[in-house]
Amino acid sequence: MQRPPILSGDKVYLARFRREDIEVIAPHMCNLELTTLLRGHGLTFSLEDEQDWFESVSKNKAKQVIFAILTLEHRLVGGVDLRESVHRTGTAELGIAVYDSSDWNQGYGSEAVNLMLRYGMYHLNLYNVLLTVFSFNARAIRAYQKAGFKEIGRRRGAVVLGGERFDQVYMDITRDEINLETLNMFSGKLEE
Repeated sequence: MQRPPILSGDKVYLARFRREDIEVIAPHMCNLELTTLLRGHGLTFSLEDEQDWFESVSKNKAKQVIFAILTLEHRLVGGVDLRESVHRTGTAELGIAVYDSSDWNQGYGSEAVNLMLRYGMYHLNLYNVLLTVFSFNARAIRAYQKAGFKEIGRRRGAVVLGGERFDQVYMDITRDEINLETLNMFSGKLEE
């Protein structure tokens, strides 16, 4: 059964996660490359871990919004969230995962980030969205820059992999840096 889209783009749409998604996600959480990029540093996650994760994110929370990323053919490819939302200051942190490496470099993540920014800035009245990424993840840094994020600083040598130190890169985007017309997802429909 198809799930109702929350926001749609040209390649993907965002929707709520479902319990059956756990069985799709769990095998990918044994991929050390993916879990390292997600700050797992050598961790892998079991089906039971993913069931616990689903229970923790399946209910609406004031400080976190999380959506599944699905292709227009309704195939689950990832997840995107805004967390640590502070409504008083209009700030949040963005996180994203595209699970299968064969789906990387297909534009799914970039489009999902743009959809989530629209959601956060329009519906949650966010002004500033922050993210962190490891300096060795050049692909993600390029994708975030393409979405309009700018590097605002680094925590030097913050992660160690294979005996080598890498920086944690801090990036952000503000509402002023996004075309406000693209934020209006209703395109005058509310005024009609």
